[in-house]
Parts: sequence; structure tokens; C-alpha cells
Amino acid sequence: MITPFFPSNDSFVGSYIYDQVNEIRKKTDFDIRIIKTVSLFCSEKDYEFNDYKVSIFKTIDFPFFILPGMFNKINSKRFLNFLINEGIENVKYSHSHVTYPASYLVDDLICKKIVQHHGLDVLQLQNGRSNFIKKNQRRHLIKNSIKQLNKANLNIGVSRLVLDKLKEFNDYNPKSEYVLYNGVDTSKFFPIEKKKGDVFIIGCVANFWKIKDQITLIRSVKEIHLSGEKIKLRLIGSGPTFNICLDYVNKNNLNEIISFEKEIEHKTLNLFYNEIDLFVLPSYFEALGCVYLESWATNTPFIAVKGQGISEIIPDVNKMLFEAENISQLVEKIIFFMNNSFTLKPVNEFDIRNTISDFLTHDIFLDD
Repeated sequence: MITPFFPSNDSFVGSYIYDQVNEIRKKTDFDIRIIKTVSLFCSEKDYEFNDYKVSIFKTIDFPFFILPGMFNKINSKRFLNFLINEGIENVKYSHSHVTYPASYLVDDLICKKIVQHHGLDVLQLQNGRSNFIKKNQRRHLIKNSIKQLNKANLNIGVSRLVLDKLKEFNDYNPKSEYVLYNGVDTSKFFPIEKKKGDVFIIGCVANFWKIKDQITLIRSVKEIHLSGEKIKLRLIGSGPTFNICLDYVNKNNLNEIISFEKEIEHKTLNLFYNEIDLFVLPSYFEALGCVYLESWATNTPFIAVKGQGISEIIPDVNKMLFEAENISQLVEKIIFFMNNSFTLKPVNEFDIRNTISDFLTHDIFLDD
């Protein structure tokens, strides 16, 4: 398993990959080895998380977003030597998470190759030092990345939308595709009996990035508050737009109803979902969103943006989706949940035990 994301004792980023790996290990006799890719200049070292050893592989990648492909061959050969030094032999499957660098690193490895795509920027074309560089590197990135994906035995999308994004590239010709929705571990996320309070509480867990659009949620809560409704908003996360949101709350004297909370351990989020009445993530560039499924598993209703990956599986399209950045629509949806009880159908279909069981019946595993 080659991935740039995997949780540690200091961060729960990549918890969905941990859950996936853990479930595969439970259901098979595979000897799964975790290799986390980082930049050559990163100081991160090998570590253990629960009962997994996470080996760090440092890629020579600084010029990748300036001169894409320059060090691909060097890195793939370095990776083969790395595997030998780690005592990793007779590899039958490589499971690469995101196109770069993982799918490039296994280029010289003789095995069945799986590439899993987690985001809507499937070829990472948004990366770059400037708009000028992005424009000039695009052709090289597409050519090199599509070549790698066409070599793979299986391309996985965490939603149909992700695979549709890949099909926008004319030369993309996959050997096989599969939709593996981010399953939710229902042993971690489950309903806890609670009493409804006088104040309606909304929660949001996400990095503070522009595309996550917490500011639209904040403005919507402000409107509802000014109408006289008792409402509160709890925000968990950090990132570039955090101060923009914080400044807005301070300038509009919303501190008593909107709180910013520190990131917490993934396993403790179950209590958070059970403490709120509604989960809202107004992200408008979302491949799927594990947080929606986590909320669903606790029987906490949620609201998302139309046209995102979650739209494919959401329990009620009419009540739970709104147009991106549309404050009036979001206000309308929130008020519906404030005034009506709503019971979600069981999340069983997307319990990770079931999604992984189905995945393991794919033809790529038939000879095992």
C-alpha cells in the first residue's frame, strides 16, 4: 500500500485508508505493508500506528510541478531498492493512493497494479508554483499520468464522479474500473441516545480551505440567528481560510453562537456527531466526503452541495442538497431540519465491512 496519507498518533489524516487496510487484512491472509510517500526534504521518519509499521519513502519531487516527469525513472528505481532494503519481496499487488507519486513509483515493479483516486483533481493539475507554470506543465502532466493509469490493472474511484473526471481525458483507456465508496466503520461511528435541547446545534468537520466554504455556512447561521431562532454552530478544523472565518465571526459579534474547536482524535468524533442535531459541509469540490458517512452512521442528518460525489448515494436528494454558495437555499434546508424530525435509513450498504467484502470479489483477486 503506497500512500501520501496515513494516520499517526499526531494526526488522523488518512484514517479512511487505515480503515480500508484494516478491513482488507481482516478478510484476507495478505501481508500488507504500508509505505508513506513524502518529499525528499521532509523530516518524517518510520513510525508505528496501532499494529502497523509505516515505512517512509522520500521522493525526489521538487521539480515535479515545474518539470513533470524529470525524476520518475530515478524514483521508480530508488523505490525498488527501498523495497529490497525493507525486506519486501514477492509483491503480488501494489495499491497506490492517488496518481502521483505512488503510481509512478511502481512502474518497474512486476505485480498487479491498483490505483485509487480520492479527489476530483484526479491528475493533480491544480498544483504548481504559479498560473504560468500550471498552464505550461498541464500537457506533460496529462501525458505522463494517463500513461501510468492506463498501465494499471485497476483504477478505483471513491465515487462515480471521480471516474467520470478521468474520462474527460481523451487518452484515458483503463483496463478495468471500480467504484469503492469510502466505507464507514460502524464500530467507531454509531448512534448514542440523546435528548433534544432548546438550542439547535450544527456541526462541521473539515480543513479550512476555500473549496470547503465554511464561510457560506457561517453566513447562513448568522441569518437564522438574526431571525430569532436559537442556533449554534461548532466548527472543527484548521487551514488557510480559518482566519477569514474567525474575523467574520468576531466582526459580526457571533462568538456566542459560533465556536471554533481544535482538531480531535478521529475515534472521538463519534461523540461530536452525536452531540449535534445536523451536520453541514458546504464543500463544492468533494469526491465523496467520509464525514458525511460518519454523520450518517450516527443517525445525524447532514446537508451537502449538489453535484458532488455524495449526491450518488445521499438518502434524500431534495432535503439534503443545495446549490453551491447559495445562502438562501442553505438557510431553507437548515430550517427544515430545525422544524422536522428526520430518520435516516441504515448506513449498512456503506459499512466498510460490506464495501470491502464486495471489493474483494473483483476479478483482480479471483486467483487468490
